[in-house]
Amino acid sequence: MGIQDRLFGCRGRHSSTAAKQPPLRNNTSSDSAPDNEGPSSAFMGRHFEGLGDVWSAFFSGGSREYVDMLQGLFEKSVARGPVMHRKDGTSVILLESPSAGGISIHSHIVLGQEKGKADFVGGYPAFEGLPLEALIEQAHIWSNGISGVAAVRDVRLQTPLAFFLTGFFQHVPQLQFGTRAMFQVAALAFSLRKAERAEVELVPGTPACDAALKAFLRANPHKKASDFRPEELSFHGKGALLPTEVVGVWFFQGPVLAVEHVEFMERRFIRLLTLFFGSGERSVRGFLYVAEHVLKGYEPQVGDDMCGTVWLQGSMEKYPEER
Repeated sequence: MGIQDRLFGCRGRHSSTAAKQPPLRNNTSSDSAPDNEGPSSAFMGRHFEGLGDVWSAFFSGGSREYVDMLQGLFEKSVARGPVMHRKDGTSVILLESPSAGGISIHSHIVLGQEKGKADFVGGYPAFEGLPLEALIEQAHIWSNGISGVAAVRDVRLQTPLAFFLTGFFQHVPQLQFGTRAMFQVAALAFSLRKAERAEVELVPGTPACDAALKAFLRANPHKKASDFRPEELSFHGKGALLPTEVVGVWFFQGPVLAVEHVEFMERRFIRLLTLFFGSGERSVRGFLYVAEHVLKGYEPQVGDDMCGTVWLQGSMEKYPEER
């Protein structure tokens, strides 16, 4: 069975980061997304193959501010990880800007067959995260053949997660279905405020309510769906990530465990240590990054319960062995 079979559960050619381009589509997680809503999919929600609100949450000037600084950014960036050589003779490399405060920017560059020809094809902010051992359940490559998202399940708590995977094209051989891997997980806040109440309102029929019901039944195997009382759920001092309509974007509520002010490219951010899931020993800790302009005057304090919408990101420190 080839790597693509193990990754996507379908038949296909072997895909190597060092030699070939990953397949553009697969029959388990399609680019058009309808079959991700089926019961066999590990993804909750629909795929949006783009960064959406990410740049607006990162820079006050949004994607335009990012594009305006590209030339200076490239001059300070260095290549990171293996190169992907594609069938058309082009190659894809990942450039990483200098990191500060656990933040950097990754840019994708396509090198043409002609010497000196290079095209910028996109980038994203990248964050230092905390380790999470997880079981790989599914992966989805975007139609550009470079970026993608992964669906995993936390080994300790059996909590499902889906996140944008940095350097996706470099890690394809490692994303083997059913295997364990170490990820570094962090999040960027699209919005964040102090939670006025400990309860989370769950509307029946929404992805968030469905996910909470599944978690309830896993934790209480002797009970039935009719026993589930979403109005009784309290998250005071606890962490919770509830899915939205878009894969990788989550409604979040959790406590502030530590606050660190950091600066990146002369912009101010706050890095918060929080709980993404659970409480006490049965919890998943993570770093939540928030730009100053997103806070709108809110100053997170240790002990606060906070809530908002976040973009979840995972990374892998190790690369596949060259073949």
